[in-house]
Amino acid sequence: MIKLVAAVRRRPGMTHAEYADYVREVHGGIAVARKLTLRKYVQNHVFDSAYGALGDPGYQVTLPRDSVTELYFDSVETMGQTFADPYTREVVGPDGVNFSDVPVALSLLVEERRTEVPRPGPGAVKVLYFLKAAEGLAPGVFQQRWEQAHAAALADPSGAVAHRLRGYEWNPAAAGGGNAAYFGGSEQPTYEAYAALWFDEGDAIAGIRAYETELARHAERQGGPFHQPSLSFFLLTREVVIFDDTKDTEALV
Repeated sequence: MIKLVAAVRRRPGMTHAEYADYVREVHGGIAVARKLTLRKYVQNHVFDSAYGALGDPGYQVTLPRDSVTELYFDSVETMGQTFADPYTREVVGPDGVNFSDVPVALSLLVEERRTEVPRPGPGAVKVLYFLKAAEGLAPGVFQQRWEQAHAAALADPSGAVAHRLRGYEWNPAAAGGGNAAYFGGSEQPTYEAYAALWFDEGDAIAGIRAYETELARHAERQGGPFHQPSLSFFLLTREVVIFDDTKDTEALV
């Protein structure tokens, strides 16, 4: 299964609350009315976030986000069927201008991989962490270094991350992401991967800050940073599942 992801900023003149209501009730309803080949649709509504690095003016090119959409398909081929369908082209797509600042949408196609954590649990807060690879670093090397840094964070003797983390999902970029342009944002940076981390309500800020610190420490031990702080950011979100038809398949297995 593959996942098409879009980090969206609300259109000008719209409040965050208006945006959240519209994208959940109206746009979500349009998607439910005709699911086509879409198997699962998740909205992650942002309630807090951090962008860039202190003292680095370059971070201003990283724009605030109001939600992150996650669309699940069985394959690149079935995804193409949905985006070629008249309902998508004539109804779903055109509705985007009613809530999205289309030119600055950020999107990528990924493969979702859940991994084990020491203390699993539901986790009320889902943190989406987008790191931009360091200049000149190949995507595969960047992804490998991030995975190594993640393992080091969980192995830290202080337990600052391991004791707080309730769930983890690794999302490396996948081939065949041509439909990502559907959301707009052609001039936005491309991202090689992002991570989703679940924390309990009171642990989210401390947990993601501890994770951030451990990634930096690991990078120092490995001879230098593997990402660009100016173009990196994390979003604290509440997950809203619009529908999930993958559970029907799981029940038949």
